[in-house]
Amino acid sequence: MNPEELPLRDIHLPDPIGWWPPAPGWWMLAGLMLAVIAWLFWRWQQQKRAEQGLESALLELERLQRQYGTNTKDLLRELSVLLRRVAISQYGRQTVAGLTGAAWVKFLDDKAGKPLFSGKLAHLLTEIPYRPETQAETKAVLQATREWIKLQRGKDHV
Repeated sequence: MNPEELPLRDIHLPDPIGWWPPAPGWWMLAGLMLAVIAWLFWRWQQQKRAEQGLESALLELERLQRQYGTNTKDLLRELSVLLRRVAISQYGRQTVAGLTGAAWVKFLDDKAGKPLFSGKLAHLLTEIPYRPETQAETKAVLQATREWIKLQRGKDHV
């Protein structure tokens, strides 16, 4: 055969690579993005629940103040219970349940970032509720409790 007569054809390129199915790296990236979105949603829900719990605690504080206004012993006992409930919900039972006396007051002050309950308020919060009928000034304890609950907003917990 004569070289001029050979049936030569143009070079045929392969078909372009399709966009589907994506390469494994894209699948991994999509899975990672879904995991991050799910984690962010979960954290948002946790924060929302914590905020609702703190709002409920503030409402409970107002109710206690109205209900036990002049009954110092019962009011102080209920304030201590409320503080403990909020602390357990925010920091976990393992961290809070065993704290009593000075350790409990120190925990409250540490989590507030300032000394809210030290000094006279520590005595009112830890001793007065367990003594026979006594009268004490509760306004400072009420204010410190309200401030402590408000300070728990936006903190990282458990």
